[in-house]
Amino acid sequence: MLRPALPAFLVTTALLGGCATPPVEPAAEASSSPAATAFNVAGREDAPVTIIEFTDLQCPYCARYAMETFPRLKRDYIDTGLLRYSSRDLPLPIHPFALPAAVAARCAGEQGRFWEYREALFASQAQLGTAPYSRIARDLGLDVERLEACRRDGRQEAEVRAELALAGQQGIVGTPTFVIGRVVDGEFQGEVVSGAKPYGFFKAKLDALIDAGR
Repeated sequence: MLRPALPAFLVTTALLGGCATPPVEPAAEASSSPAATAFNVAGREDAPVTIIEFTDLQCPYCARYAMETFPRLKRDYIDTGLLRYSSRDLPLPIHPFALPAAVAARCAGEQGRFWEYREALFASQAQLGTAPYSRIARDLGLDVERLEACRRDGRQEAEVRAELALAGQQGIVGTPTFVIGRVVDGEFQGEVVSGAKPYGFFKAKLDALIDAGR
């Protein structure tokens, strides 16, 4: 399980090609140091490079990245054992449906379908106001009653708010934001990148880090 701590000195610059606003205040009971659960993480644990993504499921830039760039990263780097990828939630207050969507995706993750459900949410972004969560679950063959019970019980909402706290601690206020780096002498060292950058940008960053680690 990936548990990279973000270096305290990391700060974001102006967000280009992304959604930006101060995140909502985390709930008082939210943990200040959440760890991505297994369903939020893809790729080999010993992969030479890591990306930690902060995303908002209602952000159009996040959807563009998820539909256009992420599949290529998955094919070329995650599936080949070169990249460990962790998805964190940063639902912004300007997007009222982002938090319930994040909760629903996590509840789908409890049934082993986080990534597929997340992709379906991005593809259905224009319908988030209609709360399409049961329909998507049904389309993916999930246990709809279990997903709805999970959405109501508050556990995954607490996890989302904990990740809001994590982002706030690092000064990350926009989506999508990525921390791209690798483990050096047992510590994760990463660079913050903001905005829905094209595949070529990520490829150059990842290849340079992989080469540096050889």
